[in-house]
Amino acid sequence: MPETKKVGELMVPLREYPVVYDSDTLKDAIKVLRNYRAAGHEHRSLLVFSKTKVDNEEQLVGILTTRDILKAIKTNRLLYDNTELFNMSWAFFYRKDPLNELTVTKVGQAIRPLVDACVQAGDTVVRAIELMMTKNVNLLPVFEGRKAVGVIRAIDLLDYIADML
Repeated sequence: MPETKKVGELMVPLREYPVVYDSDTLKDAIKVLRNYRAAGHEHRSLLVFSKTKVDNEEQLVGILTTRDILKAIKTNRLLYDNTELFNMSWAFFYRKDPLNELTVTKVGQAIRPLVDACVQAGDTVVRAIELMMTKNVNLLPVFEGRKAVGVIRAIDLLDYIADML
């Protein structure tokens, strides 16, 4: 039986991922992600840290995906004028003022928290796949103890499987 790789061998190091803080706005997050992708990077989500330090380090508190951003805008639109986002005119997206109002939400209110969807660098790839499937996520933060060190994506796991074929 072939040796199973560890998550730490396949993960994307933390330094290669875009970062925002839970106190930033969705508008800030959208700009960070756009600039990051414009620079040629492929990631479609952001790591969210808290500026509150534990053991002299900022703590990873969640992940913000493009879907989370769109969901927050939709929710804000409903609160804004009780109009369903996708039933309204698309012209709404061509007007800056309403979008500015809908993106003032703090990132911390829109993130997927790290309650139980994370892995340790020493966990097996099988554990990461199982967790992604049961939690219905495509990305897991990777920790060494309590310190965030990287991210494992579904595509990384698929590449690993493809290499075994």
